[in-house]
Amino acid sequence: MRWGMMVYVAMSSVAVDPDKLRNALVDRLRRARVVRSPAVEAAFRRVPRHVFLPNTAPVDAYRDDVIVTRWEPDGLPSSSSSQPGIMAIMLEQLDLRPGHRVLEIGAGTGYNAAVMREIVGPSGRVVTVDIQPDVARDAVTHLAAAGYSDVAVLAADGGFGHPEGAPFDRIIATAGVTDIPPYWRDQLVNGGILVVPLRLRTQCLSVALVRDGDVLRSREVECCGFMHLRGAFGAADPVVSMGDGLFLSGPRADDVPLDLLGGLLAQTPRRVNGLIVPVNSFGLGGGLGVYLALQEPGVVDIFTTEPQRWGFHTVSGLLDVPARSLCLIRRDAVVVYGTDRAADRLRARAVEWVEMGQMGLDRLRIEIWPSGRAPDRPGGWLLRHRGSDVVSWFDG
Repeated sequence: MRWGMMVYVAMSSVAVDPDKLRNALVDRLRRARVVRSPAVEAAFRRVPRHVFLPNTAPVDAYRDDVIVTRWEPDGLPSSSSSQPGIMAIMLEQLDLRPGHRVLEIGAGTGYNAAVMREIVGPSGRVVTVDIQPDVARDAVTHLAAAGYSDVAVLAADGGFGHPEGAPFDRIIATAGVTDIPPYWRDQLVNGGILVVPLRLRTQCLSVALVRDGDVLRSREVECCGFMHLRGAFGAADPVVSMGDGLFLSGPRADDVPLDLLGGLLAQTPRRVNGLIVPVNSFGLGGGLGVYLALQEPGVVDIFTTEPQRWGFHTVSGLLDVPARSLCLIRRDAVVVYGTDRAADRLRARAVEWVEMGQMGLDRLRIEIWPSGRAPDRPGGWLLRHRGSDVVSWFDG
């Protein structure tokens, strides 16, 4: 996972009761209405997250935060324990039942697999796959320590699924993708559900997809934020280091002149008045975020591994290179650097979205077709990839 919130772990010497901390976390998730079903609630109350984070103090383990457990040399996280609130959203989307056979792409610490094992019960089966052998080994250790040694952990490229264990009733990915591997669809029973962090250019969305023959059709869409899938079907979108703990992502990140971008960010920004846009922990959110990402070629996504230094985790914006203009959507304001051109373009797109009826994620529809087979849809967007075609549109 990339992150909903970044946490820097500080060990505490104060004695605490992990059970009380865990139940308090679940109470907060219920109040936030991300935990909705009795099955998901019971699983979160039973599985001890701190056991899967042996180097983290329980008081930190039971915050609603992502906890990064491994880092790349360039400063990007490579493995983590996902934010429990995001986990809950995705597990509710997954709609697990006792006896289900589940495949997880991205083992992380093993915590999510244990929660799923609680829900499917002893008659079900959970298989989790991670491309990093050391991550898989640690997951095995954590699962055994927590009493879930019957969860199968494999060190392999999750993009190919797990054909030996197929078919699966449910598949969940905990890494962002732009291209849905056909192996996931083929290893899912007809009518089964795939939950995946799908990147529509700069927007990352947790999408619940139902298999209907050769097509996967969305039934629920939520905002999320995850690190990219690795391996043969790793995200095609580049991640470019800007230095100072800042990174640029998106399909056109390689083409952005970093000297221009850095020069603009060094300027004092000006507040853009009269423009109200939806934001969340992942930057620009909701239907407008999706519309901009799909309709506006100048959209950029900037994130940081040093949120305490920069004051944000992720910000979305619009860069107009010829006009030397950058408009960023922060949580506290919309601001512009350089000329006003980027802000004017953002305002024009926002007006278009309003005229469409301010479509939200509840009106967004997504279909995943075999590569080269998706039809053009009037008023929609078609993104063709090596393994799949992604069709999206706003319904109504």
